[in-house]
Amino acid sequence: MTNAFIVTRRPAAVLGRYRRSLTAVFILWCLGQALSSAQASLCVWRKPDEDIRQFFPGAETYRTDIKEPGAKREAIEKRIGAKLDSDESEFKIYRILKGGKSIGTIMTHLGKGQFGAIEVVVAIENYGKVKGVRIQRDREKARAALRGAAFLGQFAGKTSKDPLTVGKDIRTAAEGAEQSSQIIAFSVKKLLVLLEEL
Repeated sequence: MTNAFIVTRRPAAVLGRYRRSLTAVFILWCLGQALSSAQASLCVWRKPDEDIRQFFPGAETYRTDIKEPGAKREAIEKRIGAKLDSDESEFKIYRILKGGKSIGTIMTHLGKGQFGAIEVVVAIENYGKVKGVRIQRDREKARAALRGAAFLGQFAGKTSKDPLTVGKDIRTAAEGAEQSSQIIAFSVKKLLVLLEEL
């Protein structure tokens, strides 16, 4: 006599578990997609105190203004030569204050580099000239060169009227970092235009 165990499963129960598993996987995938697209260009200002001390010594505080492109979207896109990202429905403009008066502005932008996000901080004087640029986060191979004074110093004094293009008025940070350098240059141009238009 042979001892055999026959395992029988109800097809409906197995199918129900399979459907629930697929549904859970699909929901997680959708959440992941939503989060990754939401991070396409939105950028947190990570070190406000340090940046204010570096770019606007003596400033006391800052005020956050939130602006929407609205009817100006088309004009902005024409000036920057690209479409705004789908999540760019509002922008944060940080007005740096001293004695209750604005002495400048800081804005942030997240660009898509070769190896991930590049988060750019741009300090702008009241009359629209770049005071300074800082990279607050990136994963680029040429990280040191992209964060160095030789590269970032080129942006000081630039305005929205400048090309801000690698190969024209901006030199690449390092050989092989042309794309990353251009992403940073574009971020600066975009923020200058946004500040003027909004």
